[in-house]
Amino acid sequence: MTLDRAPLRVAAAQAHALAGNVAENVATAAQLVRFAASAGADLVVLPELFLSGYDLDLLRDEPASCEIVPGDPRLDDLVAACYASRTVAVVGACVRRPGGTRSSSVLVVGRDGEAHVAYDAQHLPPGARDLFAPGDHGCSVEVGGWRLGIGTRHDIGFPEHVRAATLDGCDAYLCCGLFTRGDEEYRRGLYLATRALENTCYTIVANHVGATGDGPACGRSAVFGPDGRVVAEADGERVDVVVATLQDFEVEAARESLTMLSETPCPASRRERLKLD
Repeated sequence: MTLDRAPLRVAAAQAHALAGNVAENVATAAQLVRFAASAGADLVVLPELFLSGYDLDLLRDEPASCEIVPGDPRLDDLVAACYASRTVAVVGACVRRPGGTRSSSVLVVGRDGEAHVAYDAQHLPPGARDLFAPGDHGCSVEVGGWRLGIGTRHDIGFPEHVRAATLDGCDAYLCCGLFTRGDEEYRRGLYLATRALENTCYTIVANHVGATGDGPACGRSAVFGPDGRVVAEADGERVDVVVATLQDFEVEAARESLTMLSETPCPASRRERLKLD
């Protein structure tokens, strides 16, 4: 494998989202994009349901205050920030779909000033399954010659979700997440490092900080290298943006020493059962 792309500067951004205040959250996202762009970022990842605020009870009680629709004019500030800075933003939101269904979606706002509803979460946590319709396909986005997979907090718990992105030619996986303190904080690091290592790809997670409807978020937005090691990690408490550079030679080096992707999968074989009294 020989790659020949310019390095890609990717930022993982975190802040406190206000439940049900789309306009304010869009303004915060735009500020984070401008800050990341000033640090040289080509692409910025923001948390899951960030534009809506992560509060599932409020989504049940007052859905109209949390939803966006394709072409929503409230996105204008974020669209303008991406266009002016030539930066791509990847951010979570509750999206109202035709027919009245809702999805926990990931928006991609391009350098061209266009906002796309790129991906609907395929794997939903138990508490969200009455609110959102699951997506029926994955999504890869290309930026600067790099193909990037997209997912959410629950998606990354499924190894096959990241592997499907890698087999589609992705060398990085972007996770818009919400990981809270306690067990989920432990799983955050475990999932991101493991998926990076077993697929020899970068993994990037953007997380909330502060109070959410699921409890206090643990922050620590991060970039993991294709060997599973932490490249950059944010603070656990405050608004923060971390930037890392994705480089071909790091992907090549990982795949030369870790050959899981190039090896032929073990074929299915006959199995016997041994029953012990």
